Amino acid sequence: MGKRRIFKWILFILSAVLGVGLFVGLFIKQDPAEILNSLLTFGWLPFIGFIGISLLNFTFYAWRWQLIINAHLKKGQKISLWQVYKHRMGGYAISYLTPAAQVGGEPVRIALLATEKGMTGKVATSSALLDISFELVAYVVFIIAGVALAFFEGLGDGNSFTIIGIGLGVLLIFLFSFFGALRSGRGFFVHIFRATRLNKIKRLKSWEKNIVDTENMMTTFLSKNPRLIGGVVTLSFLMISFRVIEAFYIAFFLGVAINFGQAFLMSTLPGIALLLPVPGGLGVFEGSYAGIFGILAIPLNAVAFALVIRARDLIFILLGLGHIFSYGRKFLHKMRAGE
Repeated sequence: MGKRRIFKWILFILSAVLGVGLFVGLFIKQDPAEILNSLLTFGWLPFIGFIGISLLNFTFYAWRWQLIINAHLKKGQKISLWQVYKHRMGGYAISYLTPAAQVGGEPVRIALLATEKGMTGKVATSSALLDISFELVAYVVFIIAGVALAFFEGLGDGNSFTIIGIGLGVLLIFLFSFFGALRSGRGFFVHIFRATRLNKIKRLKSWEKNIVDTENMMTTFLSKNPRLIGGVVTLSFLMISFRVIEAFYIAFFLGVAINFGQAFLMSTLPGIALLLPVPGGLGVFEGSYAGIFGILAIPLNAVAFALVIRARDLIFILLGLGHIFSYGRKFLHKMRAGE
């Protein structure tokens, strides 16, 4: 086992222990009996309805990626929405279980997509990187909007919101720079590869051409079809807006009526937790809800609210892992080969 892999495992274990500790502490503080009572109030039928809403939203996630994939392929090579849906679910499962909650599953869905007949690793990589980049832009803009609303409403510590807003702004500038570099044809990752002198390592020298070819595909996608780009951007913001609907839905069946401003803040600010290096934002995610509910004076149990979302996520994780395991050796070969 290499030093890099050992470091990743140490980081994962430490962040997981931190998350579990935070979660247990909050669970005890929120009163287990009250949490159970809130979950019983929510009930099974509303939970099934919540799963249905989430599966519908996930269809849009898969559709966006399918649009990007098929734009890379010839007419006779188009991939079905159902196949993309399953591969996307597999990537989601791994993302959720890694410290990098928003991007940790990309190598897995690249490998899953690469198992498709006639699919190259370069197409799989290009489409997955574009897909997650559009997702991150929408995600960061959504959270920034929530931070801005909280700031102007005078909620919480203004200095903290300012620092968070600056950090998110820097991340957004980085993402736009990424898109700008690719659209202009200058490339992005290849410059990093050369600047770190990885191209001087004999074993890695062949990677340079693969990176250039992959980035050329991304450049072609970003420059050839403005209408398609508009559709992908629209889907990205449509998907992220489902979080507001989910906030209304869960609060309603927990017996609490909320307004749009409250739902918007509930669905944006806790998302910061998923950008932190803790698997699934465990503990931090629940704690952020507790903070928001306290600031907004919303009489909801934060842990119960988060557990409804966690239960949905657990089902998605199981579905994703089931899909990954169904590919068995074929998938593992692609992962090891780095194709």
